[in-house]
Amino acid sequence: MTQNHVPGTETCGCCAGVSPSTPRAIHNRPGLSQIAYRSGTHGDFLASMLAGLASTDRPALAGLSTRASDDPTIALLDAFSVAGDVLTFYSERLANESYLRTSVDRTSLQELGKLVAYQLAPGVAAETYLAFALERPVTVPAAASTDPGLLPSAVPEVVTLPERLRVQSVPGPDEKPQIFETVEQVAARPEWSSLKVVATKPYPPVKSRKDAWFTGTTLNLKAGDAVLFAGKEPDAEELAADRWDVRLLTEVETDTSSGTTHVSWEWGLGSLVPPNQPASDAEAFVLRKRVNVFGHSAPQWKAMSQQFKEEYSGKTGNSVPSNWPGFDALDVVDEGAAFIDLEGAHPDIVRGSWVVVSEEGDDFYRELFEVTERAELSRSDFSVSGKVTRLTLKGETGSHVFGSPRAVTVLAVSERLALAEAPDTSPLTGSSVTVEGDASQMVEDRTLVIAGSDPSGARQSEVASVRKVSVQGTTEAPRTRIDLARSLQGEYERFGAVVFGNVARTTHGETVEEILGSGDARRPFPTFTLRQGPLTFVPDDNPTGVASTLEVKVDGLKWTRRGTMYGAEPDARAYATRDRPEGAVAIVFGDGVRGRRLPTGTNNVHARYRKGIGVAGNLKRDQLSQAMDRPLGFKGVSNPLAATGGVDPETEAKARVSIPRPVRTLGRAVSLHDYADFALAFPGIEKATAVVLPLRAGRSIVVSVADEDGEPPSTSTIGYLTDALRDNGDPLVLVEVLPVRTATFQIAMKVEVDPRRDPGEVLEAVEKSLREKYGWKQRGIGGAVHASEVIATAAGVTGVIAVDLDALYRTGEPAQPNQRLVAGGAGVTGTGTAVAAELLALGDHPLAKLEEMT
Repeated sequence: MTQNHVPGTETCGCCAGVSPSTPRAIHNRPGLSQIAYRSGTHGDFLASMLAGLASTDRPALAGLSTRASDDPTIALLDAFSVAGDVLTFYSERLANESYLRTSVDRTSLQELGKLVAYQLAPGVAAETYLAFALERPVTVPAAASTDPGLLPSAVPEVVTLPERLRVQSVPGPDEKPQIFETVEQVAARPEWSSLKVVATKPYPPVKSRKDAWFTGTTLNLKAGDAVLFAGKEPDAEELAADRWDVRLLTEVETDTSSGTTHVSWEWGLGSLVPPNQPASDAEAFVLRKRVNVFGHSAPQWKAMSQQFKEEYSGKTGNSVPSNWPGFDALDVVDEGAAFIDLEGAHPDIVRGSWVVVSEEGDDFYRELFEVTERAELSRSDFSVSGKVTRLTLKGETGSHVFGSPRAVTVLAVSERLALAEAPDTSPLTGSSVTVEGDASQMVEDRTLVIAGSDPSGARQSEVASVRKVSVQGTTEAPRTRIDLARSLQGEYERFGAVVFGNVARTTHGETVEEILGSGDARRPFPTFTLRQGPLTFVPDDNPTGVASTLEVKVDGLKWTRRGTMYGAEPDARAYATRDRPEGAVAIVFGDGVRGRRLPTGTNNVHARYRKGIGVAGNLKRDQLSQAMDRPLGFKGVSNPLAATGGVDPETEAKARVSIPRPVRTLGRAVSLHDYADFALAFPGIEKATAVVLPLRAGRSIVVSVADEDGEPPSTSTIGYLTDALRDNGDPLVLVEVLPVRTATFQIAMKVEVDPRRDPGEVLEAVEKSLREKYGWKQRGIGGAVHASEVIATAAGVTGVIAVDLDALYRTGEPAQPNQRLVAGGAGVTGTGTAVAAELLALGDHPLAKLEEMT
């Protein structure tokens, strides 16, 4: 912009002070952030008028020789100069407000945007999912009182959670409570409140296995205890095939968190020689007692006198036996039956229980028997007498002859142990999850939230949807396999992972019902202003990325919102909204030519909308827990995922950049550059690049995006943007939107500091300058880092004399003085999938080295 001197006022400078100095010559080069438009200032105007007093064109003023500021004439000229200064100041401000680059007032930007049909982005409400817990129905005993008021409240098996259920956040430091509302109706069941992921896997006692898990933590097991693995009712064939095992425990560990006991033994189940398999339906029994066989304490036969031997055996001379007659631990009655006498009384060994006869020593051998009869009696043999417990046994008796009672021990008093499943340490991944409980009533596309910890222990959660369900397990302990519509995005530790089944989508904002006023058919373009705000806009897949929650009804009929009343049919029930400079929202109706006039009525114009928007709604997980509406059966609520996607109304600085973009895209994406511009105009997206890549699905446009802080946008924002690009781009072009990859780099440098300055302050200023230059907000996607630029940034700090850059390298790589660090672009993996472009920034970690040069 150029403003020339008045012709004939040019001078050689020799008469300075006696010629007018206004109007100034003004020249503005292109690209300025502020333009000059003032023809003069107070001093310029006063100097010009003082010079006019001495002009030969005004001989009448020749007698005014004073220039003193307290003279009334000079004071009057000074007042006029002040007025001129004020007028030119506001003229310059108006000129600046007339151009997009130099405008700073929001109203000016709104008006400039209207010239290209652009409205400043109103912001976006954050969204998340709420998980509801419901009270389980109370089982009323048959004998319960039927007196009124004494019965528990009837809780339905299915609770319908309606739309607009309000939940308020628990604010943190320097935060205000935020209200969220559900935006969908959900049929909920108490048993779906929290479905535990099955964290175990079947662990039957199969061949070579050396450990087992039992249900319970108070089983009174210890190292050295004998555990029997046998079929619940093994038949003679299984006993003959030795399909059973007895093992002595070497380790016993209890796990209170899972309520199980883990035991180990030395030798694996089954055997190679002879080749025996464990029982196919094996159950576990602990054998609580070790009992000696009657006669184990008999004196040595050789120690007896010859007379005693002859009298005891009834034989003489060389016919005397070499050992106690009948000195056998097991007396075989016939095939499959035998009896054994145990030393002492053992009432706890009962019929139907299992006993193991074990022969130790060189002829180590064990055999399993079932107790069919028992009796307690007195016996006197082998010079020993006492009480014995005689057991009649059923089992294999022909394969081995048990010898001396001295080498035989009976393991008895069998107590059943409930085999438990083993912990499943594999991560939870894939497209299916098995949970405890019956979820067979879940329908396709039902929304779920999976929550738990990743392998490192960090909490995480994600949204999933049901493809189909199938019930497994038993009636007493049912399990449900849930097949998901897509694979899980993260890996979860199975123990502690849960599936929340009563989930509803919710967005930031509280519903307001308001009477706007009365219609008057005589008034064209009647305007009403919403009394509360800010008006909530929710994410959407249209080109603007948002949808208004405002709903207007006149005489009970819903009217349609338009961007402008221009072009509206005369009978169209339509309205448009305008943003007031103070932030309020005005509603404008038609004049009968551009949209229908409001019908006359009393308080017949109603509005329902929601208030609340912006980054204040980006809450942490579990922060939404105060229910403001409590339907029947309600127990509790929380948000297992953080609320994301909240964006504040568009700032003036961003508007100056964003207003031209719709002119380039016109609400659709055609060229490759259009896809990036379309993304940049989307709420929550501040950085974007687009490239064409040969993916497995075909040639595709891959758009890499980041938010204002250089972080990946929320999953919902990426989803809405993807849908918007597909709806408003070339229908024959494949599009994929990916969150940016982030990477950091390191700097090691020495700085020579001006000796007149404090080294600590200078080094602090250098680090601040580097972080401002290479912070997440300032960096662009795919931007390279040059050593020369790093040096120039540090050298530009006041007090820096010289800079020695020792190293410039990516975090995690060897330190070396690279001349340039290149951010990775979007690419293709070996499997044909896309990889987003990279954003390379200094990050928040300490610098590798920043010290004074010595």
